[in-house]
Amino acid sequence: MMKKVLFVCTGNTCRSPMAEVIFNSFAEEKGLDWRAESAGVAAVGDRPASPNAIRAVEELGLDLNRHRTRFLPTVDLNEYALFVGLNEEHADILRSIGIPAKLVRVLHRAPNAADPYDLRPDIVDPYGGDLDAYRKCRDDIVGAVKLLIATL
Repeated sequence: MMKKVLFVCTGNTCRSPMAEVIFNSFAEEKGLDWRAESAGVAAVGDRPASPNAIRAVEELGLDLNRHRTRFLPTVDLNEYALFVGLNEEHADILRSIGIPAKLVRVLHRAPNAADPYDLRPDIVDPYGGDLDAYRKCRDDIVGAVKLLIATL
């Protein structure tokens, strides 16, 4: 049976949708029995992904054109085996609504080999930023998702 992971960010227009399609492409590539979906703790329902998020993942051959935002309280949380917040605050919210701590993780950036002094663990929200901000976010998510998949 296919196991499901839910990526959770704030508005469900940038980080969590990018994490969803990136995770799904790696999971398919590796033949894993996992699939991802996403939602936002402050999402307004049924909005598209941000245009720069769509462009950033298109550069990897991935498609976010059909994405529609989902507000976390409207999602059936019983469907998921794992919940991944895009920062500590998202993980705290998941635990506060009753998700067992052992099922909640935070998507942390992989270490930055190019800059050993860049120690920020969080994947920075690119909302409102230019395409380069979204590319940086996308690349951080790619590295973080590879680490996450290695632990499944």
